[in-house]
Amino acid sequence: MRKDTTRTTTTVEGGLSRRKFVATAGVGAIAAGFVPKKVFAQKKVTVKFTLGWLPEGANIYSYSAKQFWAKEGIDVVIEKGSGSAAATQAIAQGKYEFGIPAAPNSIQQAVKGLPLFSLGCFNYDTTMGVAVLPDSPIKTPADLKGKKVGSTLTSGEYPFLPTFLKNVGLTMADIQSISLDNKVREVALIEKQCDAITCFVASALPKIIAAGVNPRVFLYSKHGLPFYAQSLTTTNEYFAKEKALCEAMAMGLAEGTKFALLKPEETIEILFKEVPELKLASTAKAQLEVGIGVWASNYVAKEAMEKGIGYADPAVYTKMTDLIVAASSAPGDKKPDPATLFTNDFVGKLKLTTAEWDKVKAGSAKYALG
Repeated sequence: MRKDTTRTTTTVEGGLSRRKFVATAGVGAIAAGFVPKKVFAQKKVTVKFTLGWLPEGANIYSYSAKQFWAKEGIDVVIEKGSGSAAATQAIAQGKYEFGIPAAPNSIQQAVKGLPLFSLGCFNYDTTMGVAVLPDSPIKTPADLKGKKVGSTLTSGEYPFLPTFLKNVGLTMADIQSISLDNKVREVALIEKQCDAITCFVASALPKIIAAGVNPRVFLYSKHGLPFYAQSLTTTNEYFAKEKALCEAMAMGLAEGTKFALLKPEETIEILFKEVPELKLASTAKAQLEVGIGVWASNYVAKEAMEKGIGYADPAVYTKMTDLIVAASSAPGDKKPDPATLFTNDFVGKLKLTTAEWDKVKAGSAKYALG
């Protein structure tokens, strides 16, 4: 993206709605006198952390957080993901102590019985949706009927495609669903190998725009599926055993989030140092600028602004749980109590000033989806 660009010209159906804020206390309890600060300084702890997707602007705060985790004596090994559904399963299986999959996928797996637990919200809209080319005859979601729709089956938005279609008056039988590898999904759309793709817009948009294409996007959130996005996730068992470490991880990620919001250029350089092969692509910096811009514009949410970085509204978790159970539960599944799925105990302590939020808004305004 050129430096003189004043606004991303992506066409989005409607704007991103902000959820009503409900002032409620965080769920969960902290043991009396529990102070995790510097508890790992004497003996370094190493943990594995999975992204929900490939390293990019939408998850870049994970890399800026490493400096804060290191100060607490925590060596965090960050590994790329291949979709939030796969990430949640890997965390539940103990392959990773922590990760940042999309919250809806963690809830979906919890409905299936997997013991997943969120320690904080680090993106307030999944930007799940369907992308089409700007000259496509697909002008509304209903126009997807009979069209080839490409999806990465392990990506977090795919399980909700049937519900999205239902909400716009279609079924899976009405489209030609095509399985695509995550490495070729955006290319398949650009080269017209399919008519549309499902994706997390914040992840796919930088690659598409870098190719000189400004897609039309139909966001799930505008059609009855308002979901939080990336959440710091672990298992219930690990949380019970390692509360101090869980708090330090949440606080470090909050610090990394603040750093990325206020210093996006420095954060991009941190990512290049951590993942140097990314810099080999001529469009890498432009893609990262778009990705971190979209993420930052989404993070200007009432929850974070009023209650602090990482805070999750319990009312939203309740609604997400209800939607997921209604959309994807099967015989034998059990609806979890939303209060058992997350905690606000370790987040909300770090806040930006009004002036800092104004800076974030100004810097990310041209990337806002709507």
